[in-house]
Amino acid sequence: MLPRIDHVIEKAKAYNPSSDSKLLQKAYLFSAYAHEGQLRLSGEPYLVHPLAVTDILADLKADDIALVAGLLHDVVEDNHQVSLAEIEKRFGAEVAHIVDGVTKIEEKVPLQNRQEDEWATLRKLVLAMVDDIRVILVKLADRLHNLRTMQAMPEHRRPVKALETLEIYAPIAYRLGMGKMKIELEDLGFRYAWPEEYERLQAALQEKRAYSQDFIEETTAELYKMLKQTGISGDVSGRTKHLYSIWLKLRRQGIGVEQVYDYMAFRLLVESVQDCYAVLGGIHSLWKPIPGRFKDFIALPKENHYRSLHTSVVGIHGQPFELQIRTHQMHQEAENGIAAHWQYKEGRLSKEDETATTQWLRQLTEWKQEGGTPGEFIQNLRVDLFPKDVYVFTPKGRVLSFPRGATPIDFAYAIHTDVGHHCVGAKVNGKLIPLKTPLKSGDRVDIVTSPSGKPSRDWLKAAVTGRALSKIKAWLNVQEKTRAIELGKAALERELRRLKVNLKEAEEEGLLAKALKSVSLPDVDSLWAEIGYGKLSARLFARKLAPREEEAPVLTKAAGPPGASEPALEVRGASDLLTTLAKCCRPIRGDEIIGFISRGRGLMVHRADCPNVARLGYNSDRIMQVNWGSGGPATTHDVSLDIQVEDKPGIVAAITQAVADAKAPLRAIEGNVDGRGEGSVRLTIAIRDKTHLNAILAQFAKMPGILEVHRRNR
Repeated sequence: MLPRIDHVIEKAKAYNPSSDSKLLQKAYLFSAYAHEGQLRLSGEPYLVHPLAVTDILADLKADDIALVAGLLHDVVEDNHQVSLAEIEKRFGAEVAHIVDGVTKIEEKVPLQNRQEDEWATLRKLVLAMVDDIRVILVKLADRLHNLRTMQAMPEHRRPVKALETLEIYAPIAYRLGMGKMKIELEDLGFRYAWPEEYERLQAALQEKRAYSQDFIEETTAELYKMLKQTGISGDVSGRTKHLYSIWLKLRRQGIGVEQVYDYMAFRLLVESVQDCYAVLGGIHSLWKPIPGRFKDFIALPKENHYRSLHTSVVGIHGQPFELQIRTHQMHQEAENGIAAHWQYKEGRLSKEDETATTQWLRQLTEWKQEGGTPGEFIQNLRVDLFPKDVYVFTPKGRVLSFPRGATPIDFAYAIHTDVGHHCVGAKVNGKLIPLKTPLKSGDRVDIVTSPSGKPSRDWLKAAVTGRALSKIKAWLNVQEKTRAIELGKAALERELRRLKVNLKEAEEEGLLAKALKSVSLPDVDSLWAEIGYGKLSARLFARKLAPREEEAPVLTKAAGPPGASEPALEVRGASDLLTTLAKCCRPIRGDEIIGFISRGRGLMVHRADCPNVARLGYNSDRIMQVNWGSGGPATTHDVSLDIQVEDKPGIVAAITQAVADAKAPLRAIEGNVDGRGEGSVRLTIAIRDKTHLNAILAQFAKMPGILEVHRRNR
């Protein structure tokens, strides 16, 4: 029996009487049509999933646009006959934008680039969230339901999604103040990322549960009695802390579960801020507070707007426990975050969120504008999502929060980009300190600037915030690109003079545009930069603009020890040269190659993309054009591969069998695991040429359990 939309419509009407029931029904029917015949891994009709996602969104009191997007979030990805244009035509541009934001980037990319593809998808999602916060709400609801039903997923696939949840999605939920969702994402992620540790911890806490329940009931009664005596109306609830937070504490402190005593917490909800502080006094009159464990997040809210008083005390039987005191309104904000401030219009945030959340979203846009790879963007995001535990003051008394280990460099960039770029020193509590000194809560920081100040590459080792790291990298990249353009321009002009080629004439004749297209570059500045960075050979590109030489290729002698057989090489304009394949990049037949005349060692043959070619390129007179010859004795090349795999039985045997089937003799193999469900295998095999290697890589790409493959230079 197919699921129904009625209960979701009823929820939506309860918190939003103007909700358009017909629109929701229309989206539900369209989703049913798009997913017709599709099943989940559990065997259920696929429609169960989008409906469950929409139900979660309704619990968050999302508007109709978000609910419709929840129903349709997978239709473009799973049914290629449905386009975003059709979604926009039927349900509007906002729904189409949200659906596009949560749709994966699916391109036919080599196995080696799969990780970059996933990072690009995640960056696309995060940046779409900047334009419409409902994008991330739909994605979080999607991930939550997938985790709730992950038991149906093959066991070897669970840890990857679980770890991604713990590293990205749960922290985003936290950053948006959605505490309730963050806790469930963390506990489910923990369950599937480290299943054995999850089961052990759950079993260990189960033994304490009988005592915990008695203690919770007794302490709850004491707290209600205290509230009555102080004349304050409030609600009390007690619980054991969620598993993931306890596990993190075990890892952080290096202790066993038997040494965890403060695993219980109580929450008191009252009517006003004044009541919060009055209740705090009542608690401290009942039990002794633990020094250093009181935190006032009402006076100094967290970066995600979280407000509450936290204190830890020792009970009458010596049992330590934590108490959280907040108003009912603060509790709603702590549970649902952005959803507590939701406005039913254009995915915008309410005024309460403008101070911090919008600034954070704006910062994500800055990272995109500053360039960088998807991997760098995600790394900055991971860093920025770390909880902020250090609170420091500006000279004017403004409070800024930072992760542990933050330095004055992070502080300077938090004030303004120009302050960071021109920072030359810092005063903390009136005393000059090194810029690499970690800050402590309560510090008063004053940045010293100078017009001649500029970032140093060493700052990348001292800064910890995503904002500081991205700003420093962007500045350094601009300087390095300027230098690379200068070097590349000089190198190319030198080659063009040698070949007697006029660049302007080549441009007028269309040769330059054709040559740029052949190397996938948009303009001359990009060309010079690529040459300056060493990614492109000035000599090879210059030859694309020069008239073709009529000289016949000459077959060189094979290098190597007596009896060794290396492939024949052809060198234009030279003969009888001793040739050797460079060990720094290990070229194989089929690779694009370049020759460099080495004193005493003849012609060293490198791959054209070898990093050393950039250094050698400054001696352009010693570079020669080399091609693989069509003849020569049969030979093999030793190629080393780094393979990232899922940690599961039989994966190494499957790899070696694939190598044997491809008739590639195995020279060496070693492997290790990281303890988080993944491992690596280093493989050295003998292959005939690049076609042979590509066939092996293609076979690996089809094998379950292989995540990435990289060819090693050495």
